[in-house]
Amino acid sequence: MSTLSQVDDIVPNRSRRPIMVVSNREPYIHAYADDGSVSWAPTTGGVAVALDALMRERGGVWIAHGAGSADREVVDADDRVMVPPDNPTYPLRRIWLSPEEEAHYYAGFANEGLWPLCHEAHVRPVFRAVDWASYQTVNNRFAEVIDAELPDGAAPVFIQDYHLALVGSALRERRPDVHSAIFWHIPWPHPDRLRICPWRRELMAGLLANDLLAFQLERDRRNFMAAARDELGATKLSRSAIRYRDRTINVLSVPIGVDYDRIQDITTGPTLDREISRLRRELQVDTPLVGIGVDRLDYTKGIPERLEALSLLLSRRPDLQEKLTFVQIGVPSRSKLDSYVAVEAEIDEKIAEINARFPRGGRGPIRYRKSALKIRRLVALYRMATFCIVSSLHDGMNLVAKEFVAAREDLDGVLVLSELAGASQELTDAVIINPYDVDGFVSALDWALEMPQHERYRRMRALRRVVAGRNVFSWASDILEGLEGLRPGTPLTPPGNIGPRTKSRGDVRAADPDAPRSGHPRPRARVSSIKRR
Repeated sequence: MSTLSQVDDIVPNRSRRPIMVVSNREPYIHAYADDGSVSWAPTTGGVAVALDALMRERGGVWIAHGAGSADREVVDADDRVMVPPDNPTYPLRRIWLSPEEEAHYYAGFANEGLWPLCHEAHVRPVFRAVDWASYQTVNNRFAEVIDAELPDGAAPVFIQDYHLALVGSALRERRPDVHSAIFWHIPWPHPDRLRICPWRRELMAGLLANDLLAFQLERDRRNFMAAARDELGATKLSRSAIRYRDRTINVLSVPIGVDYDRIQDITTGPTLDREISRLRRELQVDTPLVGIGVDRLDYTKGIPERLEALSLLLSRRPDLQEKLTFVQIGVPSRSKLDSYVAVEAEIDEKIAEINARFPRGGRGPIRYRKSALKIRRLVALYRMATFCIVSSLHDGMNLVAKEFVAAREDLDGVLVLSELAGASQELTDAVIINPYDVDGFVSALDWALEMPQHERYRRMRALRRVVAGRNVFSWASDILEGLEGLRPGTPLTPPGNIGPRTKSRGDVRAADPDAPRSGHPRPRARVSSIKRR
């Protein structure tokens, strides 16, 4: 019997059909502790946290790669385990990869090839035939497991991200009636840049095997539509529908949100003030002004640029040297790749340099923690902050920005947000910066520190309206209800249920709304790393 067909027994009285979520990263990981016991934690990263919230609300089965050292220890004979471990709600079906597959499929093709291809952050994409072969093999294995777990083609399959671009086509070969959507969480490159990839046509054909394909931003949707036309000869039927191989596929932009209500519950809880005090003591934060950054240690996040701006700010304003502490949470990521080793070393060096230049009691102004935070501690960090910096050099969305806003029920705090992060398209009342413009960056930080209270409140109130109105459930419902409302092969017309569109200043394409964009439009305007033991 498939796992999905058992969900009614596991999670009864669901008002909506359970779903199948498919991703490379699992929502929970089991590992051996030093004493040999098995411990568990949620995996870091905004997408995993957001989709776990969806699964707890709706029910279903999640299929993912089992990467924890004790993951095999806790699964049953069918490689399943109920999660969350402290409050079981839905089954997690784990897929196993060999070390060679992890090296070639994940580290190689996905993260040395596709990731830098899609992010304009000056790291050269690397494409190898052996990596591509492994990527195909692993995507095929995911499709086999979906086929085994899926009770019928009417059950919606929700595939996640650039690791699994070929799953849709491999699954459709087995299940021609399958009802599937894929969300591409990272940017989609301009067609000219896409040509770097030798297997771009195969990738796009795999994506177009789904019924619905969704991106974060209009820019990404336009770029994909243009590439599908140029590379595959696909026919545009409407603003949001494309015809390829006698099938109609809906191509949409649906920006992701955060679990707003969960964060609100923490901000209004009785232990928040105590958690803030505890965090201040642990991080040795004793200044009235506190800046924060919460990131994976990734070259796309602009952390060195952020540190350079902070250093220049402290040089130009000596009065802040005794008043300001900056807390950087950096979660190690893909640490076997040279590009990630290099950026982590650069960050270490810059932080040591700043703390030596401005010693302040022997500690300096930067507090650096290379590990994730539990969600309650993360919300406490957001609430103790005077400002939060999101300085991405290129980002599909960046949910740290939205999480910070969701945590500020006090209406205080300033979000300093890169215009190159997708979140800037929605969060227009943030203080918008260009991370490459260090003088402009410093001016923005100065303004964030000097901003009058009434202006901080006005901006945060406006930001919270946006974030509250577009939470993770709205995001997922827009995609899933659109998928479930489709008859296979028909266009979603009109795409009115997909939520509001935000046009950017200077981004009007009167002649062809699907013309590709090179670079980044000027904005009109992760969930972050969370770990629990």
